[in-house]
Order: sequence, then C-alpha cells, then structure tokens
Amino acid sequence: MKKLLTISLLVLLSACGGKESETTSRSENILENLTYSVDTVVVDPGEEIINLKYGLSSSSMSPDQQKLYKFDGNTMQLQEINLDKLALTASFPFEKEGPNGVGPFGNTLTSLRDELFLFSGHNRIGKFSKTGELSQDFDYTIDELLEGEKAKGHMLSQFAYLEGNQLGFFLETNFFDPVFNLVLVNFEEENSKVIDLPEMDITHDYRVVTDDNGYKVSITQEVNVQTINSKAYVSNTVSSGIYRYDPELDTLQYITFPLTLTATQKTRKIKNEVSSAEERKEQTALINSEVRFNELLWDDKSNQFFRFSSILIPSNSEEPSKKSEVFLSAFDSQLNLIGEKKLEELFTVPENAFFKDGKLYSYVNVGDELGFAVFTFNF
Repeated sequence: MKKLLTISLLVLLSACGGKESETTSRSENILENLTYSVDTVVVDPGEEIINLKYGLSSSSMSPDQQKLYKFDGNTMQLQEINLDKLALTASFPFEKEGPNGVGPFGNTLTSLRDELFLFSGHNRIGKFSKTGELSQDFDYTIDELLEGEKAKGHMLSQFAYLEGNQLGFFLETNFFDPVFNLVLVNFEEENSKVIDLPEMDITHDYRVVTDDNGYKVSITQEVNVQTINSKAYVSNTVSSGIYRYDPELDTLQYITFPLTLTATQKTRKIKNEVSSAEERKEQTALINSEVRFNELLWDDKSNQFFRFSSILIPSNSEEPSKKSEVFLSAFDSQLNLIGEKKLEELFTVPENAFFKDGKLYSYVNVGDELGFAVFTFNF
C-alpha cells in the first residue's frame, strides 16, 4: 500500500470559538517497508523488590524520560528506576496517614518537573516532593467542581495533567447514560470547564450489564485521556477517531483517519443487558471479535505519533484466545495518518508501552523481575 486516502478532520470548537474544517493528504506510507528487532532487558533491583503484582500500575515516566517512578502501596515506597542504567537507583518512603499521608489521594501517579509528584484519586489531588512532603492539596467533589447542576455524570476518572499550564483533565462519565465530558480544571485560577465529547458515546453501545442479585455489574469499553506536549487527547477502544483539545486556542477537534488495514470502528450490534454469565461471555466475545484501538504513543525523536490496534484471533478451544492480529499506525505531529502496517510476527499489543530515544519500550515480567521488550524500528 503506497497511498493513504485523504484524511478528514472535523473541527468542533468549544464554546468560545467558531467552526472550521481541514483536509490534508499523504501519498506515502512510511511503514510500508518497516522491519524491527526486539531485545529483552531486565532491571537490576539491587537489594530491593519491585512488586509486579499489578504490573506497572501506579507508575509514571519522568518528564525527561530518563527515569520511571513506581509507587508500591504495600510498602509505601516510591521507587526510582533509571532507564539508562536499567537499575533501581533509589527508594523514597511515604506516609499513608497523617499530614503528609498519601492515603486519601489515591494511587494514580504523575511525575512532574523538579522531582515533584501528583497523587490523584476520585475526589482529591495532592502534590508531593519525592521525600514525601505534601505541598498542595486540592480537595473536591464532582458537584463542587462542576457547580452542581452542570454535573451529568456519576464519577470523574482518567486524570491527566499539563504542568506548563497547570491544567488538569478528568473524564466525566455516567453508569446508566452515554455521558462523556472532558472536565478541565485550572489549578492556578481555581476554576473549571466542561467540554462535551459526543463522539465517545459510541462506547456506551458496547457495554454489557449483568444484574447480579440486584447489583448491576457492567463491562465497559475504555475511554482514555492523555496529555502530550501542550494538548489533551481523548480516544477510545471502539473507534479510531481522536479528540484533540488545545488549551491555548480553546479548540476541540475530532480527527478521523482513512484506515485501510482495519475497520475504523466496531460495527456489530450486541445485547447490552444480559441475565447470565454465559450471555455475558457471548456478548464479550462479539465485542472482542472486532478491531480494538489503543491510545496514542509519542516519539520525541521522530516527532511522530504511533498507535497500536488489534483484532483477537478466535480460539480453537474452550480457553479464551490470547493471540491477536496486531497493527501499527503512524501519524505526523498534526495527527495526519502517514503509515500503516500489520506486524506479522507480533501477536500481542505491547503493554505499558512508551518511546525513549527513538525505541519502543514495553513492560514484560521476566521471572517476577521488571523487564522491557525494546523494539528497534527500521523504516
């Protein structure tokens, strides 16, 4: 495939702006001749233990991409992993309770400049030094943050942060209704703004709800909020389109892509309300039989975005399939699609992936030791 179709860009501006549209095109597929090699490396923990029970949950890359910080909620240690040395180089004790306790803030970790860290949860955000001292406490409820009548959802999740602007972003959702809003919080001015995300409503069509003795148990599709460089991005696993919010211009754009190797979204109709585990399994299998889209990855070295997508390969046994067809898409810095490739020798999407020095790192558990599969791409 040497040509990619024209990309269409639907621009939806937020309350202060107007409307515009943009069309760009590319005639080259930069991934057409892509080859890659993979090396597995293991982090030296020294005399300590890196707890991998939950993988790389509660972890965050440093802004300079030189270190990975991982918080262990069992030991209350913030572990510093030097990615150049591939070694655990320091551990910092934190308190769970008390004036500097991280317990009330949740375990979502964001690494900032000057060795500062945000711990965020459903209704509280704290800024800490790596020595465990609390310097800023932002306490909120959804009604307070959204001034009561503006709150349409039941919860806030997916916190992401733009340090340069001191802006935080939450995803507001509702269990019963297709409510997807981007909630922007200005920590410096202490105000907030709600931005509707109607293109995310499609994920509500792929929820599976079971009534378990009066309790609603729901399987939902992911909606992800990311901050990359100076903008916020919202994507989901059901469709390929991505929202891009620019706080400097106060503009929200919904970008679609002319994919040719996969469908651009799931299309099968499923049954949302089920009454048994067997029905839930059947509907989940239908969802998984179609393409799934991952969130964006940014490579500083090439100034390009990359994104994995996958289609589950049906199992020939009663055991659920663990293999997928894996695809890689490439985009320029403006999110124009510039390449697509099926990765024939890869059967799982790289986990907790990130780019460093032009190489893709993916978390792997190597005999209960922290490891990375390091992909070197040759275009």
